[in-house]
Amino acid sequence: MKKYRLKKKYSLSALVILIAVIVVLFFMHTGYSLWSSKLNISGKVDLDFEPPPLETVVVPVAEGKYINDTGFADDNFSYFSFVSDEYTENSLITTIQIENDLNMDWTEKDISINFLMKNTSEKGFLYTNGKVELVECSDPTKAIAVASAEVLSETISSGEINTFYFSASINREKVKNNTYYKYAITYDVDGVEKYFFYTIKILP
Repeated sequence: MKKYRLKKKYSLSALVILIAVIVVLFFMHTGYSLWSSKLNISGKVDLDFEPPPLETVVVPVAEGKYINDTGFADDNFSYFSFVSDEYTENSLITTIQIENDLNMDWTEKDISINFLMKNTSEKGFLYTNGKVELVECSDPTKAIAVASAEVLSETISSGEINTFYFSASINREKVKNNTYYKYAITYDVDGVEKYFFYTIKILP
């Protein structure tokens, strides 16, 4: 009789321990799941923004050139030279270079650049709320004292041509490698803000 009671007590204790272990494991698993879920939810997610392109065409002024420029030269010297215009779907990159004539004046020089943009919306949309914003800049030596950019008109009807203006006062002696200004030209098109980018690069 004593042996039967000892065996029954031992079996009961093992069952209680087993149940307790299962319960503990269940709560540990549930707690970890909730904790890891909270981590995933509160984590920062960075998404690449693809700006919708503005339907526009830049009007060329010559083969391979889209800009008009002033201030690059005077009657005595050439201070800047045009290198290239790189034009893609919604981007124009102008590269100019400093002329390094030792006899010329190295003081600051004012230049201006402009180009023509045509509204080529296939659905005939009116472009509104036009604005220009500097989105990227590299000028480690502060060679450009004054730089500004704007569009002539905040509204462009379908088929209409608008003008973009850039001007700057440049200390040519301070220009080093990797000097550039990048602008976003934006218009609201049927409730969506669309983009065209212009970059001016200045080589020493």
